[in-house]
Amino acid sequence: MKRLSKTNNTTFILTLLFLSITFSSCVKKNPGPGGTSAIKGKVTGQDFNAGENEIQQIIFTGGAQIEHGDYFLLNEVKDGNNYYVYFKNPNWVSPADPAIQGRVGIEVIFNYSDSNLDIALAVKNKLTSLGVLNFTMALDGDILTLAFKSRQAVPDPDNGTTNFAMDVVNQGSPDQLVSTILNMAEKRVYLCYGDSQYASEDIRTNQNGEFMFTGLQPGKYKVYVMSDNPTVSNMQNEVASVVQITEDESIIDAGTLQIYF
Repeated sequence: MKRLSKTNNTTFILTLLFLSITFSSCVKKNPGPGGTSAIKGKVTGQDFNAGENEIQQIIFTGGAQIEHGDYFLLNEVKDGNNYYVYFKNPNWVSPADPAIQGRVGIEVIFNYSDSNLDIALAVKNKLTSLGVLNFTMALDGDILTLAFKSRQAVPDPDNGTTNFAMDVVNQGSPDQLVSTILNMAEKRVYLCYGDSQYASEDIRTNQNGEFMFTGLQPGKYKVYVMSDNPTVSNMQNEVASVVQITEDESIIDAGTLQIYF
């Protein structure tokens, strides 16, 4: 029998090693279709109705229409406190503060010659000096707009003894979350292979809110649905579950994906 030379023997071993590595690479399974496994899950949801941010406006008059000691009322101004804004003319020696109980008073100095724009700016500057308020302010001429930061109903302002016009441009209301959790039928569910951020498949849930992706190989997957964002109006975000298929012919449960709608 003919012996293989040392060189030929080495070549033969390297060839076997190459074939082994190549074969292993060919049969290595990556996340995606073509397998025998599946991912199942369920989508439930709660009805969420976003509230409204209150918006109020004050339209100011000129100083000639204001009397020493006149005031108007604002509610939920800062730290849960209600305020009154009163006007003091420096030419008068009598007290201007009406000392309204249960409210915090702030003083605004004015002159009868002040225009409505002057009065509006003086009030805005005085409110700004209080620090962090429950609303943001925008001044357009003699119109001061107060846009409240939280979604809630705010007691209406009152013009008190002034001739200012007070208007609620947008009525505030709180968020409402219906407690009943429903099975989400016909909800679209997306599947991402591996670490991909882009969906490669999508299906819709059945009448019970259930879904199943079939014909998958072992690997990592992400399933997700889109949900309304309960804190930001007109915005959606992912509700996702990341799962790992480790064996052929297995069914992995992605759990329940709960959304707001």
